[in-house]
Amino acid sequence: MDQEKIKILVADDEDPLRMTIAAWLGDEGFDVQEASNGLDAIKIVQTSDFDIALLDIKMPGANGLEVLRFIKKNSPTTEVVMMTGMSDVSMAVEAMKLGSKEYLTKPVDMDQLVPQLRSLIKKRDAEERIRQLQSEHTARLLYDLHNPIAGLKQSIGYLVKGMAGPVGDHQKELLGYMSNSIDKVIGLLNDMMDLTKLEGGRVRLNKGIANIADGVNRVTGEFRVPFQSNKITLDVHCDTDLPPIEFDSQKIEQVVQNFLSNAVKYTPQQGAVVVQVKPVAMVMEEGQQPMDFIMTSVFNSGPGIPAEELPLIFDRYRNVVEGGNGKKTTSLGLVICQRIIEAHNGKIWVESEPNKGATFSFALPIR
Repeated sequence: MDQEKIKILVADDEDPLRMTIAAWLGDEGFDVQEASNGLDAIKIVQTSDFDIALLDIKMPGANGLEVLRFIKKNSPTTEVVMMTGMSDVSMAVEAMKLGSKEYLTKPVDMDQLVPQLRSLIKKRDAEERIRQLQSEHTARLLYDLHNPIAGLKQSIGYLVKGMAGPVGDHQKELLGYMSNSIDKVIGLLNDMMDLTKLEGGRVRLNKGIANIADGVNRVTGEFRVPFQSNKITLDVHCDTDLPPIEFDSQKIEQVVQNFLSNAVKYTPQQGAVVVQVKPVAMVMEEGQQPMDFIMTSVFNSGPGIPAEELPLIFDRYRNVVEGGNGKKTTSLGLVICQRIIEAHNGKIWVESEPNKGATFSFALPIR
């Protein structure tokens, strides 16, 4: 990355030091913005993307650690460098644990600052290139696995139809079992390919202005037959005066489909599923003002999720057991949902107690 394109945020309540650093970096060709306190730094990060944030640890409003947490959650590609006095080294160590790449002790050595920042950007770009190569390799591997397995599924279909000779009832039963197992593998491969694309940044959101209730009603309509077949009551409640918002309707409908698929799977006969769409005010980060969102939630009266399993719901590497029925889910579908909602700058979560059902929710910002 050319240095003139590097954007840097300098946040420090010491005006002389902050302005000196900003002027020095500006003379070196960097694009620099300043913040005189932590809250201003958070506001600036909400509206602009930066390559590097230079943060003082002790600032009024929100200290450097709070700004660091916000950046790591909302702008993960921004590298953070902390600035601290000698007496605050322990806080600098804590900042490193939270994701800060380096820390500088005051007074800052200006002659060393620019080479340090350039080196930091080179390392970041190299790491990003490695991640891209890994993602591309994984995508190719999944694609190469998918094709022969899909071909095997087709061949089993030919056998079941007797196209290779007569098939007895016992053979049909075994072939049916094989076909179902292959369907599960293909489903997992499809999920992995979707997840790889999302994590590799190769899926662009096709956003438009729409009313999210329209999509929710469309998806729930598709699920009425399976709910009726399983004797599950489905209630849908959408506020009538919801404002239109900007989102990718196909991707958000995919999230709702996942929530409803889980509800069909885990809700017992004579159970209930309740879908709600309504406006809410939420605080995304500690110290921020509440923001307006539209929340979509899907409650199912199934067995619920044990408390120890709740933190694992969006963990791609863990299987989660729903309540006492022993059914397991790989959670890949939920991980994909999480990536989709995060790409919309929204929030996704689950609330549950054993034997009291579970509520899966996501919220999208109105602005």
